[in-house]
Amino acid sequence: MNNLVVYGTPVSPFVRKVEAILRIYDVSYDFEAINIMDMPEWFVEISPARRIPVLRDRSIAEEGVSGTIADSSAICVYLDKKFNTGLYGKDAFEAGQIAWLEEYADTELALPLGMKLFRSILFPRFAGQESDLETAKKTYQEELPRHFDYLEKTLDGNDFFVANAFSLADIAVGVQMTQLDIVAGIVDESRWPSLASHTLAMKTHPGFVDNLAACSKILGRFVPEKIDLS
Repeated sequence: MNNLVVYGTPVSPFVRKVEAILRIYDVSYDFEAINIMDMPEWFVEISPARRIPVLRDRSIAEEGVSGTIADSSAICVYLDKKFNTGLYGKDAFEAGQIAWLEEYADTELALPLGMKLFRSILFPRFAGQESDLETAKKTYQEELPRHFDYLEKTLDGNDFFVANAFSLADIAVGVQMTQLDIVAGIVDESRWPSLASHTLAMKTHPGFVDNLAACSKILGRFVPEKIDLS
């Protein structure tokens, strides 16, 4: 039994973000699956916002609220301090840039990509129904391009978002863009070449590979092939 426990589902990009850090720095941890559609009461107690993931550090407390941290961003700060990851840059300004891009990915990008596109495709299929492709296509064609434009401009031809060095910003954006790839593939490389290249690099990054393999195993029968939303 390991000291750290991650509660959630591999399919969540926010769980992917936390798992990426743990895998990059070779930190052993336990994983406990949570049904987000029917959360047990004990989990709601430690996740009052009813979101995943939650991290438990058993060296602090093995049960109850004590020893737990809810919200992926808070967990990432904890892991950075605990394992001295350096994922928040070399100075104060870089840390601020990285924190901003994480926030942007978690909110501005994740809302349309996750709630409107990913869920519109997958959630009906979980119930044996047809995907809401109208909503997914409208989101992809009308809402997401401005976010892709911003990220492309921010990369500015570089491999990484801040100071051209791998950071939490790359993880945070990468987990959202690989979420898109699961159902619809990578963005148009002729229009967003740097963002497409960045997503491809994240797909094969050691922090992502195992999580994405788990997602493929879980979701493969629901999305056997990428859906054309263009």
